[in-house]
Amino acid sequence: MFNSGKGQRGAAVAAVAATAAMVTAAPAFAHDSVIGATPEDGSVVQEFPDTIELEFSGEIQDGFNTVAITRDRVGDPDLVYSGEPRIDGRDVILEIPADVEAEPGDYKVGFQIISSDGHATKGMTAFTYDPDGSAQNAASDDSQPANEEAADAEESKFWSYFALAAVVVVVSLLALLFARSRQRREANSAGTGEN
Repeated sequence: MFNSGKGQRGAAVAAVAATAAMVTAAPAFAHDSVIGATPEDGSVVQEFPDTIELEFSGEIQDGFNTVAITRDRVGDPDLVYSGEPRIDGRDVILEIPADVEAEPGDYKVGFQIISSDGHATKGMTAFTYDPDGSAQNAASDDSQPANEEAADAEESKFWSYFALAAVVVVVSLLALLFARSRQRREANSAGTGEN
């Protein structure tokens, strides 16, 4: 019995140690991921980039590395440009030719790189090309009515509180007047009773 318990404890300790080793080793087997991008992921730019730069969490290996830029059309994305990027440590850099015609819209930057662990890794970032700032202005205009509504709601709340406070003051004054009037009557009736 004693040996069996000791064996179970030993197995439990070994299992915990194996789990801890797997958890601490997990980052070593993780594929590299994008930790920075130019244009920044999710950003809005007014000038179409002449260079796409992706910074990864580990050093990228030479091999089959490619980056493609597509304009996001519903159900039918347009390939704008693709090519083999230059690798500089953790940075993947794709020069975009000057003759690439860019239209305003949403763009995706897809990539396939050889991660520092030797495995192929795919992913993408995105940006919006808005040369005249109309998308940002539209977003700003959309937010203006919301701001006005919030201001109106705040003003309405203020007047509600003001009205409530006025009611409280009036009720308090009436209660005070009623109490004084009652005291006078009691004083008068007490004075009349003495005579």
